[in-house]
Amino acid sequence: MRLMTCKDRMSLTELAKQYSEESPGYVIQSWMRSRNTLEFLRQWENDMNEEFDDRTCEELIHQGHTTSLTITPSLWIRKTHAIGMRVKQGKGGGVSAYPEIAVDFHLWLDPKARLAIVRNHP
Repeated sequence: MRLMTCKDRMSLTELAKQYSEESPGYVIQSWMRSRNTLEFLRQWENDMNEEFDDRTCEELIHQGHTTSLTITPSLWIRKTHAIGMRVKQGKGGGVSAYPEIAVDFHLWLDPKARLAIVRNHP
């Protein structure tokens, strides 16, 4: 298991503000609506976090697709004991995440960047 410090985190809120200055939180929630995103986060947590509650994760994924439950970063962290993202409330707050997660979010936000990576892959 790789240990990381808080300095390793990148701001998802700042990335989201490039696409929606008014509601970056909504942009992050939209990303988290995707089953693919949740499965990516699940894989990251299972690889990096011994305390991750995979059973609760499975339940959240199921609920997110069968009910009107909105999975937010705060809910994800609280229910699954995830460490890949962090939410800070108040002035200067927002959502931050480790680089692999931030890159996934960025590629979701920017299809042009995603295509560039796919085209450069051998």
